[in-house]
Amino acid sequence: MNILDRYIIKAVIYSTLLFLLIILSLYGFITLADNFKYIGKGTFEMNDAFYYTLFTLPRRMYQLFPFSVLLGAMMGLGALNSKNELIAIRAAGVSIIKIIFSVMKAAFILAVFMFLVGEFILPITEKIAENHWSTKVHGTTHTVSADAIWVRDKNTFTKIHAITSDKTLGNVSIFSFSDDKSLKVSTQAASAYYDGNDWILNDIQQTFISEDKVVVNKIDKARWPTLLDLELVDVIISKLEYLSASGLYRYSTYLDVNNLDSTQYWLAFWDKMVQPFSIAAMLLLSVPFVFSSTRTSNAGSRLMIGVIIGVIFTIANKITAQFGLVYDLSPFFSASFVTISIVIIASLLIRRMT
Repeated sequence: MNILDRYIIKAVIYSTLLFLLIILSLYGFITLADNFKYIGKGTFEMNDAFYYTLFTLPRRMYQLFPFSVLLGAMMGLGALNSKNELIAIRAAGVSIIKIIFSVMKAAFILAVFMFLVGEFILPITEKIAENHWSTKVHGTTHTVSADAIWVRDKNTFTKIHAITSDKTLGNVSIFSFSDDKSLKVSTQAASAYYDGNDWILNDIQQTFISEDKVVVNKIDKARWPTLLDLELVDVIISKLEYLSASGLYRYSTYLDVNNLDSTQYWLAFWDKMVQPFSIAAMLLLSVPFVFSSTRTSNAGSRLMIGVIIGVIFTIANKITAQFGLVYDLSPFFSASFVTISIVIIASLLIRRMT
């Protein structure tokens, strides 16, 4: 990496991080102010509002990163253009393509950073924030669905009424069917915990159903062999946008094996995988706008252009995702369509410049 690469990379990354800090500060203040209304509920206090806000910042950062990259690149490169530095670089014999390659190196660094945040930091901090908030406000970390949680494992259907923060399952109902779809065994357990290999059911009542009789047995403890493990439990009870790519992949595959609808999970998985490439697309799109602007273009105009493009990108991504779910399109296509479109548009604009 030569001096020019380092100079351009530093300008892009510095501007991006500066804008990210500004936007995060704004969102953090809004989140903090919103959590003040919970002070006095349960044991929630002022310091809990700051604690919750702090641990939700990685989610905000992940969501705002492509937007911040676009604004940061346009302002950083625009500043170089305003100071005639880009003209001096080109006068020294450096082509626009070479400058673009330097910008793409910055994109790679930022993309790796964002992927690591989304894969390893975001899932952990969100669990900490949600569990802390639930404990302080409601006095419990139970996760309960109004309709309970249903899980399928081949011919076995499981209904889970509650899951605690330590992944203990509460009030578990297991229904096992034969190949002809008739109920064979109904199992009710007061709770279940994971011992590292299998789930252990506690306080069990089993009902065996045959053509001529029904037998009821009561057992204190029993092992429950199932494909459901702790990581899949995390996926089930977590919001899609907070999950890691590896967790989404495992659960999507699990749903496919059991012939269940996995479209929204595959869409979330591909959205995670495409996100780093959207950073490169945003940086690529910033280049023609910077070079086509005059040296007298002020920072306000560049900022306005960046905001408009960022808003359009965000809205288009959401519309495409919902459109794909409604019309059963390929999850990969739905997640990558907007990013691919930006790359094509940016490439055409750059081609006109060279």
